[in-house]
Amino acid sequence: MSQEVKDPRRTLPRAVIGSGVLIAAIYIMGTVAVLALVPDAQVDPKSGVFQAITLGSTALRIGFVGVLAAMLVSVGNAGGVGSTVAGIARVPFVVGIDRYLPEAFGKIHPRWKTPHISILVQAVISGAILLFSQINETMRGAYQFLVDAAIILYFIPFLYMYAAAIKLAGRKDRWENPQAVLIPGGKVGVWIAGGLGFLVVLGGIAVSLVPPGDSSDKLGFELKLVGGTLAAIVLGLVLYFRGAREKSLEAP
Repeated sequence: MSQEVKDPRRTLPRAVIGSGVLIAAIYIMGTVAVLALVPDAQVDPKSGVFQAITLGSTALRIGFVGVLAAMLVSVGNAGGVGSTVAGIARVPFVVGIDRYLPEAFGKIHPRWKTPHISILVQAVISGAILLFSQINETMRGAYQFLVDAAIILYFIPFLYMYAAAIKLAGRKDRWENPQAVLIPGGKVGVWIAGGLGFLVVLGGIAVSLVPPGDSSDKLGFELKLVGGTLAAIVLGLVLYFRGAREKSLEAP
């Protein structure tokens, strides 16, 4: 998938800086706007934006804004779900092509030209996780579990990425490769960027392990969170070593 990026030495730094600034600005402004309208103790993590829109539009006597916002968010979520499902399904699709997952994951639907096996398996697993998250838990606690589990599993590869950036920065071939994206500042810049990134990600994982204050079963929350994370890691390792073994047996 990385080979699809054109002119990576120029494109990736611009994309990282631009997206980082925009994402931070959007989240900060959105959070400030919500807290300006809703007391922090009353903010619902699942629907805080709608709370703020409802209160603001009611106070200004423009209730239609809330209806309009709901319609726009629904359309946006529909598009977001479609793009997310299609994007995430490409990962097991490519992994299936590389034989680290069963070959069926690398198949394309003959009519729709989509990785249908990857999408269907993803849907089944997502449904099972959704049901698992609600065992002995409130709706809010289940939602928080899904958010925390997603953050942890999403952040773990970033620990490897930042550590690898520090480890591999000194390789001679990186400086000679015209396609390599180099971190400004030499070794000091690499240690600052990689070290700060590693610590921030590690801090995010640590915070995600803290159960919410209103969880109905804090011990169960932790057991599900830690157990689910370990199960995902073990499954990934099993699939990786299985695929590596098969590829080694096929090698001449």
